[in-house]
Amino acid sequence: MMNTISVRDFGAAGDGVTLDTRAIQSAIDACTNLGGGTVYLPPGDYLTGTITLKDNVTLHVGPNARLLGSTSLADYPELDRPEETADYLEYLSYCLINAYKAHHIALTGEGVVDGQGSAFPYGVENYNFEDQALASNQRSFNRPTLLRFTDCRDVKISNLTLQHAASWCCNLENCKEMRIHGVHLLNRANQNNDGFDLTRCEDVMISDCHIDSGDDAIALKEGGLRIVVTNCIISTRWAAIRLGPESLGVFRDIAVSNCVIHDTYGCGIKIQEVEGGVMENISFDNLVMNHVTGPISLRLGGYLGWRNERKESLPIGVIRNIHFSNIHATVADNAYPLTHEVPAFPGEKKSCLNITGVPGFFIENVTFNGLHFIFPGGGSQEDAQRIVPELYDRYPEYHMYGILPAYGIYLRHGKAITFEDVTLNTASPDERPALVGEDVQDLELANFRAEGSGSATLLRLHDARQVYLHGCRPLNKVAIFLSVEGSGSRKILLQANDLDRAGRDFALAEGASAKALIK
Repeated sequence: MMNTISVRDFGAAGDGVTLDTRAIQSAIDACTNLGGGTVYLPPGDYLTGTITLKDNVTLHVGPNARLLGSTSLADYPELDRPEETADYLEYLSYCLINAYKAHHIALTGEGVVDGQGSAFPYGVENYNFEDQALASNQRSFNRPTLLRFTDCRDVKISNLTLQHAASWCCNLENCKEMRIHGVHLLNRANQNNDGFDLTRCEDVMISDCHIDSGDDAIALKEGGLRIVVTNCIISTRWAAIRLGPESLGVFRDIAVSNCVIHDTYGCGIKIQEVEGGVMENISFDNLVMNHVTGPISLRLGGYLGWRNERKESLPIGVIRNIHFSNIHATVADNAYPLTHEVPAFPGEKKSCLNITGVPGFFIENVTFNGLHFIFPGGGSQEDAQRIVPELYDRYPEYHMYGILPAYGIYLRHGKAITFEDVTLNTASPDERPALVGEDVQDLELANFRAEGSGSATLLRLHDARQVYLHGCRPLNKVAIFLSVEGSGSRKILLQANDLDRAGRDFALAEGASAKALIK
């Protein structure tokens, strides 16, 4: 029979005033020395600094029990960082619950872990809007995370409420075999309030969680293998699901399904490969997004980032084999953060789904099936004619380009991109095309339906090759169904489209040849 130890037996007061760090740690140490078991927090408020979980120990925060983080930094000893830990994690040197190279550990219960993070202020007035990486480096180094587990195996976090960290909530590094289930995570007491951050983790299941965070809700960094996220409800100032931009490693075999994402500003799903790594074999299925900016952004680039003092571009990596299916999204017309969170960026207005590589390097084999997106509208003819800069080495963000020339989908430097059974609506008129594609190859639109403007083009392709449009139709009157631009455009096939609402089937511009279209 496994041991059950109460922290009260080791002198914990649980009065919310007495510092109980030593008592709680003594109970954990005794439990692991006995071969493992459960350390139990009965009802009460347990004020503590850093405590460390050990092998074979479950820390169980019972009903009506609260584990409260001390509001004094002196109660959080600075933790050693593994040599391979990225520079950007340097500021995560303090935490409330720590584990290092531990196995078979768990954090469970019906109680609350509260970091009391508002005691460690970080003002939004210090945010550098021109360079978000610089902004990251301006963060205070004196803000503890709630959890930090490093090099651990067989980890369980279940049923608790985790709230009010001073910075990230759950910082999980190089961990394997993790099960995170039924957690209610509320982390908006400060700045840079991430939810779950997984750095080079493997074999992870996150399920049935409710996440409300001020920064990335679920973020995968530097790589990740065999990761599943399902049955979650998410709201955040930044991304609901984010891969990168810390992306030197391999992200592979990742599945996100059956989630509701609401009131999320900073883009619902962001995939950002900018450090020479690989992102592949990733799927998103059965998602509902409501009042979300973006809602989806894929960026392949070369960032002159925090790792590279010589400011030489890193190699260009790979994004390929990404699948999106059965997604309904209502897109917000702008970001609406809380007053203490990062204010809206200009590019967060009138946002759209965007997929952007860089010249010579394509995002490859991305499919979208069964989408219904409602965009806010409001775009002008001036917006439609914008020339979008490459921003090859810029810190990647979905808003980095400003307002894009498409209201629905903007593609650049993409190969083998498919949209099937897709409907795009606008809540108000928009003069921009529904879709703009630049330097795209092997693009297919099948059963693609979109609203447009009576005076504008519905679809615009520039230097597009091997394009197949079939079963497509405008949902209202448009001036031109398809505008083909650029001398590089060729082998564009229109077949079995319903163009009754189009004033003209197609138009040629900017050196495009009539031979570009296959009849």
